Amino acid sequence: MVLFKGNKIKKGQEKFDQGMAYYETQRYKEAIDNFKKSAKSFSDGNEKKLSKRAEAFRLCSHGYIDMIELNFLEAIRSFGKANVIFSTEGFLDEAKHARTVQAQTQGELAKSKAQNGEFIESARLYESAGALYSTTGLEMEAAKARARSFIQRAAAMESDFDKAYFLERAVEEFKIGREDVTRYEALALYTRAKSLISARENMKEAIDLLVKAHEKYVKVGSTTQTEKVKLLLEDLTEQVKIRPSEFGI
Repeated sequence: MVLFKGNKIKKGQEKFDQGMAYYETQRYKEAIDNFKKSAKSFSDGNEKKLSKRAEAFRLCSHGYIDMIELNFLEAIRSFGKANVIFSTEGFLDEAKHARTVQAQTQGELAKSKAQNGEFIESARLYESAGALYSTTGLEMEAAKARARSFIQRAAAMESDFDKAYFLERAVEEFKIGREDVTRYEALALYTRAKSLISARENMKEAIDLLVKAHEKYVKVGSTTQTEKVKLLLEDLTEQVKIRPSEFGI
């Protein structure tokens, strides 16, 4: 009986090592087959913890295949299940890796949702990705995910006031993530100026914001936006000159 158990554990380790070799060279289908056999052998040898570990790597392999095939939701589920197993069994480094890839996959799905105009769902996915990155200690990645969540929320808003609020929050997070924020700063300034213009409030501040937005759009080389801001700035300046009292100046 002891010999049987020892043989099963040895076979389980051999299959696991083969599975890892395939896994690390991105041959995920072969990895799945070996991890499945490894889990069975470990289980037969009463090595439940090692069996669970092999099963979690099998799930990760499925997750990577789904990522490649753009089945992001299925990939998220696989990495999520693998994370639970790794965490429960005490394989903390493996759990961290599973959470990191799960967060990356949620970011890809969020991007896809945004392209389809599903901005709120995209925002939620980015928020969740940010939370996962935080648990792995990747604070810069977490900040960038939160920033993209705010960008999507801004896109979902109807009023320029609300758009500006979320864009400004995004800029704060992008700075934490050390990502170039010039373009987003320009958009936030432009949108905040438009909200003031619509409300007929503080036209002097609106003009100042447009000037700053124009400078930043010039800096990033956005010709279309530069021209748009320039025209609005010229129009607003002319209106203020003609009807200063109407604009509270």
